[in-house]
Amino acid sequence: MTKEGHIRRLLRSVPSSASGIPSYLLAHFAKSQLWHASTLLFGFFLTEISRVAPDAMGWILTASLLLNGLVDLALGKWWGQRVDSLGAAYRMQARAAPLICACFLLFCLTPLVWEAARPLWALGTLLGFRASYPLLDVAQNAAPSLLPITARERRGLIAHRNIASGIAGILVCAVAAPLLIQYRDPWGYLLWAAAVASLACASAWRLPRAGGRVAPLRPVLYHATPASVPFSTVLAALAGVTFAGTVFRATEPYYAAFVGHNAALLLWTAIGATVSQPLWLWCRNRWSIEAMLAAAAALSLLSAAVLLGTQRASTASAIAVGLGFGAGSGGLWLMLWSAMADRAAQGNATRHVGAFTCVSKLAQSAAMLLTGQVLALSSYRTALRDPFSLPSLLMVGMLLAIAGICIALALDVAFRRTRSDGRSAPRRPADPRVRVRGRLPG
Repeated sequence: MTKEGHIRRLLRSVPSSASGIPSYLLAHFAKSQLWHASTLLFGFFLTEISRVAPDAMGWILTASLLLNGLVDLALGKWWGQRVDSLGAAYRMQARAAPLICACFLLFCLTPLVWEAARPLWALGTLLGFRASYPLLDVAQNAAPSLLPITARERRGLIAHRNIASGIAGILVCAVAAPLLIQYRDPWGYLLWAAAVASLACASAWRLPRAGGRVAPLRPVLYHATPASVPFSTVLAALAGVTFAGTVFRATEPYYAAFVGHNAALLLWTAIGATVSQPLWLWCRNRWSIEAMLAAAAALSLLSAAVLLGTQRASTASAIAVGLGFGAGSGGLWLMLWSAMADRAAQGNATRHVGAFTCVSKLAQSAAMLLTGQVLALSSYRTALRDPFSLPSLLMVGMLLAIAGICIALALDVAFRRTRSDGRSAPRRPADPRVRVRGRLPG
């Protein structure tokens, strides 16, 4: 079978028995536009459109993400035994969507507020958005672990989720980002935000009618494979890659505005993360985890090398950096999310999801604090043109950090596999009188 045939088969890998999957993916796509806009553009939106100081921007985003993470953790624990079916998860999303979208739209009104009151307005509305967002996010992220499907099918569903999220990211970079970066148009951005919020509400309201009749799953015993990575290791890797990725992505709009003068880097990052998902899924079913992690590390290192080059301001360099970073981080995200979803499928799905997303949000909050301080300490509008300035080196350093995390994970998996193989090797008893499996030998 050709590579194209393999990819077409993978794109059909989500089982038809999972009712409501198309509606679920549409809701995930709509929700992801809200999230991509908040993580990718809110910093630039505050400093360049709303004229909020960079250090104040950093503190506003840090406080809101910290609150988001804590609510994720508390909600996941509280819902642990309550949200145990798709129907319950879908109903939670439908109820929460209007509040979340209202807070999102109120935040987007920040440039129209009296200038002295903008930091306080932005903080209040963003805290409302981050505090309510877990009501939608935790329930939706738990859905793959509540479906009666195999681990391989779950990987297929997560790849589809990542594709839907990636398409949402492409639209944010193709429509919303130019409105802010190239045209500095707050009214156009507000109209886009209203359209996105309307779709998020409509798709969430549709979910309970589309596929919420799947019965609760019975927990099953989790059997670790020789190369399994402990959940604590998954969370540690998640914290590192989220921190590095957030710093890089939060700096991208400034790089696009003052170095590339267009949204090419943002757009190609989203494209790389999206189009690589079927290929990563194909590789996951044929390659070892170590080989996949090595490939992801190589892509990040390639992006770092291009970003340090003399042609870094060209469109070709933006495409290369964006594709390398997007594809590399996209493969790592698929592996981390699959590991979390497999563990969550064994029971208490929202508890595992809440812990996972809490760590992610806490890492993002630390990343935004660092980003705000670096921008405040440098003349970033001109400094980003120099490949060896502080904000430029920060972007390169984050790419190197992602590559390092991939290599460390690969070594950890290889070590665990070697140790497990050594333990499973047959051993000859030193004394023939020693019992083996309850019987004397011979």
